[in-house]
Amino acid sequence: MPIYEYKCANCGKFEKLQKITEDSLTECPTCGGPVQRMISKNVGIVFKGSGFYTTDNNQLKNKARAVNEERQKDNEALLDGDVKGFVEQSESTDRKVAGI
Repeated sequence: MPIYEYKCANCGKFEKLQKITEDSLTECPTCGGPVQRMISKNVGIVFKGSGFYTTDNNQLKNKARAVNEERQKDNEALLDGDVKGFVEQSESTDRKVAGI
């Protein structure tokens, strides 16, 4: 259930936990004065599933990290002067990247 913020003409601001289907308050529960529902900021929104930047971006980052780790192995073989090992490692990386 969401928490709605209200402003009473007499008491000031207060919060009320209500169902979405409930009508807005018209009078203050403390003093009975008129109230207005305020538009709150700081709303916690949770994005689930694909199609959102926050979820898709993490998946892309994980894939990029995996590719980078494999390419680092290629570079290590090349820096060691092991050309045959580099070619084998590079071909292995290409197969892994194609499967990712």
